[in-house]
Amino acid sequence: MQSGARRPRAWFRGRSYRLAAQLDTFLVCAATGVVVNRAILIVLGYPQIGSRKPGGIHISHSIYGGFSMMIAVTIAIAFLAPATRWFVAIVGGFGFGWYVDELGKYVSNAGYLFKPALALIYVVFVAMFLVFNAMAGRAYTPDDAVVNALESLKAAALGSLDDRQRRQALQRLQRLGPDSSLARGVHQLLGDAPATPPRPPNRWKRLQISLRERYTEWGRRRSFTLVIDIFFVFLALSTVGEVLGFTIEGPGFDKPSARIAVVASIVAGLLVLVGLVLLPRDRLRAFRWFDRALIIRILVVQVFLFEQQQFAATIGLAVDLFVWAMLRSAIAIEEQRRDQADGDRFEAAPRAATS
Repeated sequence: MQSGARRPRAWFRGRSYRLAAQLDTFLVCAATGVVVNRAILIVLGYPQIGSRKPGGIHISHSIYGGFSMMIAVTIAIAFLAPATRWFVAIVGGFGFGWYVDELGKYVSNAGYLFKPALALIYVVFVAMFLVFNAMAGRAYTPDDAVVNALESLKAAALGSLDDRQRRQALQRLQRLGPDSSLARGVHQLLGDAPATPPRPPNRWKRLQISLRERYTEWGRRRSFTLVIDIFFVFLALSTVGEVLGFTIEGPGFDKPSARIAVVASIVAGLLVLVGLVLLPRDRLRAFRWFDRALIIRILVVQVFLFEQQQFAATIGLAVDLFVWAMLRSAIAIEEQRRDQADGDRFEAAPRAATS
């Protein structure tokens, strides 16, 4: 490396391999916080904690949103364990959703029910979605590989690294890491680190194993692709039809939030179409396109539908979140299957070279 070359600042290096899933979790929890909070307020008749008098004390829900974000930031600063990031993504996501739900109070004198507030929340979520996906879409660097391997060493030191996770970390470091003494040292330490002994699965783990086995068995059948095709075609068409129907019967196309929802539903449908084309050839890539479509539906379309349907839209959100969770599980299974295949090739290469 030349002495005059400038390296990027340290705090913008070392991205997590799980940043896509954890940032998406943050966004979905934030959107859920907005929608569920408004549903509760509608059901309870917009109650206030404190006095309704002009000179009284009113405790806004942005306060407990900020308090939740404070808890998430405190945990992120205080603990080094990699698993804490999931806690930060969930608690911080809900906190941000409760905070940004009060946006109408911060940009106008009309208060919480300022009508353009939902459109502004759309813009915030869409901007975050685009930024997060740009971060996740960049290729990982050798520095990222070393830092993530060190994260696996931290997990091993805390007794939370099983053999499968260690093997995946070794494969990624071998594939992406630099040819340096530090990388070789980390590789050796990770290879020598004790893996967590397998524990007897609890009820939740046994359910996961059973569902994973059933999914794997079903994935070998011809009906798998057909059912997935039908389901996501129905989801895409119903999304576009539902948004168009409520737009025509309700606010019309002159309202900014309606135009945003229509465009978002069409974009989600196009993403589903890309996934359907890829599904016969590359199941993992197809699932990722379906995932993007679901994220847009949850973050943008569901918020517009909630504005039109109010409480009834929370049922649709619950269904979307369930489908998203199942799709995320399927993506995780496919990623593990791909990593397993890469690991088998990685282990077979030295044997082939010596034979």
